[in-house]
Amino acid sequence: MRIAVVTLPLHTNYGGLLQAFALKNVLEGMGHSVTVLDLKDKMPAPKGIKAPFKYMGRMLRRLVKGSEGPEVFKELRYRRELPVLATYTSSFVDRYISPRLIGSYKDVREGEYDAFIVGSDQVWRPLYFRGIEDAFLKFTRGWDVLRIAYAASFGTDKLEYEYTQLEECSRLLADFDAVSVREDAAVGMCEEWLDHDGAVHVLDPVMLPDADIFRSFASSQEKHPAEGRIMTYILDPSDEKKHVVEFMERVSGLGTYDSSVWPYVAGRPLSERVVPPVEQWLAAFADCEIVVTDSFHGCVLSVLMHKRFVAVGNSRRGMSRLNSFLSMFGLEQRLVHGIDPEDDGSFLLSDIDWERVDAVLQQQREKSLGFIKDSLKDKE
Repeated sequence: MRIAVVTLPLHTNYGGLLQAFALKNVLEGMGHSVTVLDLKDKMPAPKGIKAPFKYMGRMLRRLVKGSEGPEVFKELRYRRELPVLATYTSSFVDRYISPRLIGSYKDVREGEYDAFIVGSDQVWRPLYFRGIEDAFLKFTRGWDVLRIAYAASFGTDKLEYEYTQLEECSRLLADFDAVSVREDAAVGMCEEWLDHDGAVHVLDPVMLPDADIFRSFASSQEKHPAEGRIMTYILDPSDEKKHVVEFMERVSGLGTYDSSVWPYVAGRPLSERVVPPVEQWLAAFADCEIVVTDSFHGCVLSVLMHKRFVAVGNSRRGMSRLNSFLSMFGLEQRLVHGIDPEDDGSFLLSDIDWERVDAVLQQQREKSLGFIKDSLKDKE
């Protein structure tokens, strides 16, 4: 079957790249022809009659908040810097995902594909997916194709849709043949926000293949400096997270290796903000002793590679995905929001019952793969 995958733009986000790679890998393993659609313009600038008001709003907030306010013309800087920042991640994308670059979803023509799969990642978050209606396959309206959502995520439990978007997306979702979501809470959100019941809770695509596929990427690298140390991977730094890292250093007696990358934070030379290769990032997980992260996919890889880990709450990017993931595997106590002065760190340093975790993973993997196979049966 000819399948097109609709996901977030592929650029420098490690988790976003791995989930696209993993979903394509699994679908191809089932014998399908898979094309991942990727927009040429990763961060389009505001357009139309609303554009001047958006820029004016940014200017006003910048005047009020100073350097903490929004960057007025961030899309222009992003467009200029991305080819350099994504030097290594683009190589991974070209080699292992080979997406079809499109100017917009209107470039996709009827008859090119038999099925469209939306997902995974935060594809149903308007803040991240510009033109959210296309994440519900508006551009395929009237076509005779299968419409499937796999592990789609709202990213947050706070409603970010405008009323008109909700109405339109609800109508579009009614045409889907199968719907699955990445977080257990998103099942209820589909019902409450989009009037759609029957959504299925499934695994993130990164958890579908055997972990050996990611270890093979890691083994292609030389011995990583994170070996035997605490690997930190922090998306949104804060004093609280810094204290958690310092606490883990103190109670474990281990040094740290920071794999965090903040490529879009201005102030450093462009050459110092180039995102390291995906393979190098995976090698840090494979070689380290403990992981401290506020990243969803950081937690996913810790589980896949059997690493003790500490998940630091990240409300900015949405807590529902971390809560859902950890509760699935009975690892809720790995989540911290700060450090208790009375805590000696013994639990966070304790071993994880990987046999129990792997049993849950295998059960959930069978359920998730079964969802994909059953959803694609109608066109076979």
